[in-house]
Amino acid sequence: MKILADDDLDAVLSLVGVHGTGAQPLNTELPGSSMRADLLARTPEGIVHVEFVKDRSPNLDLRMVEYWLRVRYQERDTPLEQYVLVLGDDVVVPDRCVDRGRVVLSWSVVRLGELDPGPLLDCPTTAALAALCRGTPEQRAAVLTVAAELIAATDPDRGRTLLDAATILASIVLPAPIIDTALKEATVPVLIRDTPLGREIYEAGVQEGRAEGVQEGRAEGVQEGRAEGVRLAVLRLTGLMLRQRFGDDQRIDAIAERLAGLPDEQRLTRIAAATGLDDLER
Repeated sequence: MKILADDDLDAVLSLVGVHGTGAQPLNTELPGSSMRADLLARTPEGIVHVEFVKDRSPNLDLRMVEYWLRVRYQERDTPLEQYVLVLGDDVVVPDRCVDRGRVVLSWSVVRLGELDPGPLLDCPTTAALAALCRGTPEQRAAVLTVAAELIAATDPDRGRTLLDAATILASIVLPAPIIDTALKEATVPVLIRDTPLGREIYEAGVQEGRAEGVQEGRAEGVQEGRAEGVRLAVLRLTGLMLRQRFGDDQRIDAIAERLAGLPDEQRLTRIAAATGLDDLER
């Protein structure tokens, strides 16, 4: 969530109903304590505090009071609004602190699992959270596919960061095999190598190459094995991207073999620009 707030703070604040532009992040380390808030921001209307919750969180009510007191210690005359954004399903959190029958403090609770995913798909930052919105596992997987396409169409560096965040966040509500399938169904070359799944495939190829080199028992064999492992990993990822884009086709292995020799950026650009496998064959 910090990654998303760093990418577009206004977009993250819109999730809890704070709309506007120009919000500025504040230091989340609270004075006189080792506590750290999840998100603090200054808006034209005052200060906004947001906590992100994905599991049951004991004593959340008391912690929200302490957050409030410590922020007020620094900003006594500035309006302060508090929110809890619930990321997981079936997680019950309080919306107030009650002492001896009296409400000491209250805050707003927003549950992603109750929101419509449609509006979140209007922005790459919030699209990373869209799979956590309401829906069946199948509907959430379809939303993740759309989100991956939207994110992959952004600047490559930003896309890698947001897609990594999207896959990690999706794992709160979806098992890994469904996430894997959802990414494979994207109609654009998702930057799969930069997701946890992609890194796992890549490292598997490197380890396979190292094992081949070690078995030969020669130092040069180890080096060759490592190089071969990298080549195999790139080849597998290229084939995976082609099948994501164009479906299964007997020509893909040969095309992937040729594309794997290109630099990463050039290879991705060619796959993205192609309208079909015929373009890549030429």
